[in-house]
Amino acid sequence: MKIVFAGTTPFSAFHLDLLIKSKNEVAAVLTQPDRKSGRGKNLKPSPVKTFSEKEGLQVIQPKGLKNNTEVIEGLKAINPDLILVVAYGLILPPEIINLPKFGCINVHASLLPRWRGAAPIERSILEGDSKGGITYMKMDEGLDTGPIMKLLPCTFDEDEDSGTLEKKYQNLSKVELISFLGDLAEGGVKEVNQDSELATYAEKIEKQETEILWEQESAECIERKIRALFPKYGAFTFFGDKRIKILNSTKAKISHLLSPGEISAEGGALYVGCQNNQSLRLQSLQVEGKNPVSAEDFTKGNAEKIFQIKKFSSSLEN
Repeated sequence: MKIVFAGTTPFSAFHLDLLIKSKNEVAAVLTQPDRKSGRGKNLKPSPVKTFSEKEGLQVIQPKGLKNNTEVIEGLKAINPDLILVVAYGLILPPEIINLPKFGCINVHASLLPRWRGAAPIERSILEGDSKGGITYMKMDEGLDTGPIMKLLPCTFDEDEDSGTLEKKYQNLSKVELISFLGDLAEGGVKEVNQDSELATYAEKIEKQETEILWEQESAECIERKIRALFPKYGAFTFFGDKRIKILNSTKAKISHLLSPGEISAEGGALYVGCQNNQSLRLQSLQVEGKNPVSAEDFTKGNAEKIFQIKKFSSSLEN
């Protein structure tokens, strides 16, 4: 098939790599415009653009697609059999959705109709789901509301974070995507309408959600937050005037009670109190501007500060 690919993230680039290694033709790639990034605020291309240029693919980077005559006419000239969409981030108007012979297929990182929307991987972990998967869905004008064409389920490990779950989902597509596209070209894929009454929504992760509020959240919720936000965002707290990301933790019981945010360093282990007299054992952290370190190394390097400051705090307290 002649395919136009639309995607932006590393997850998208993985799927594009699968596509170009197949017998399908990638006629063009849609990806989001370069964004300012880092301390220098230099323009940075998306992972999909970087990969596409390396492979010599035509790259199109519109700021938006609604009423974008130039892009729409360009896609009509390409006349693709299919547009494959993977974490693109821009809304496709009806003129594009209805353009290809086989429509627009979205690779969505949940088992629809659960977790429609922008952050399905993070929300599934935050919610404490024990299973998930990916859906190949035929797009319509709604938000992830189109008919399901294939479901690929998997179970979550107890310590699953967003990074490990994304790799699991990539491996599902590595096995299934190209054969699915072959079945689709031969008319061998059935469409099943979603039950919208079962839908849940994965709103995008807002900046304020990434802060740990020791006095307001249970150890279980904080531990899930840390896993859900790793590695893309990082759940953060404050140690004095320093902002610190907590990268890994486990629920723990210790011999004495800790108040919310209170730190206890025992035998190289680092514990912190949460709501309702619960505790977490921290395993790795990252002080702003520095590299990640183990909790043991953090404790060794900050023994005096831990003794003086005694606790992690939130912006509500600072």
